[in-house]
Amino acid sequence: MSTESTDPVEPPAQVPAVEAESDESPKGKNNWLKFVIVGVLAVVLVGGGVFVFTQMGGLSVGDCVSAAPRDVDKPDGEWNVSSQGCGEQAATHKVAKMLANPEDACPDEGIYEPVKTGGDSMCLMPNLAEGNCYTSSDDGAFKKEACTVESPVKIVKKVDGLPEEGTVCPEGSSELRFSEPASVYCMGVHENP
Repeated sequence: MSTESTDPVEPPAQVPAVEAESDESPKGKNNWLKFVIVGVLAVVLVGGGVFVFTQMGGLSVGDCVSAAPRDVDKPDGEWNVSSQGCGEQAATHKVAKMLANPEDACPDEGIYEPVKTGGDSMCLMPNLAEGNCYTSSDDGAFKKEACTVESPVKIVKKVDGLPEEGTVCPEGSSELRFSEPASVYCMGVHENP
C-alpha cells in the first residue's frame, strides 16, 4: 500500500507586497516641506542680518576704511567710506572714535578727520603702521607707498599709550601723537641699508 495522501496540497502562504514610498506619500511631502521652511528661514535670517549691519553702519573703533569726501570742496559734508582690511593699500584711515552726535568734536591731540557717512558720525585717523612709508595726497590722506629714499615719511616706531613727549622716538624722528586711541607714531625718513 501506498502512503501517499490524496489530499490536495495547499500552496505556501503569500507575503503581501510592501508598497514603496513615493514622493506623493505623506512622509515624502514632509521632507520637501522641511527643506523649503529651512531655506526660507535661512534667507530671512541672513537678509535681516545684512539689513541690521548696513543700517548700523557696520563700523566700529579700530576698523580700517577707505575714505574721501564726496565733494573735495566740501570736506565737512558727506564722505564715501568703505570697509577695508588694515593691511590693504586702499585702507587710508582707521576709525578712532564713533560720535553720538554729528556736532560732537574729535579729540584735540592728533590728526583726526570728522566724517559723516549715512547716519553715522565718526573721527578718522590715518591708517599708519610701523615700517611703512607714506605720502600725503591732495585730499590730505596718508597713502601707503613703497619705501624709497624719496619717500617723504616712514613710520620708524609705534608706541601704544601716551608717554612723555620726547622720550620714545629715536633721534632724528618726530612724534605724531593721538589721544584716542592713545598712541605715538615716530616719523622719520627711509634710509637704504
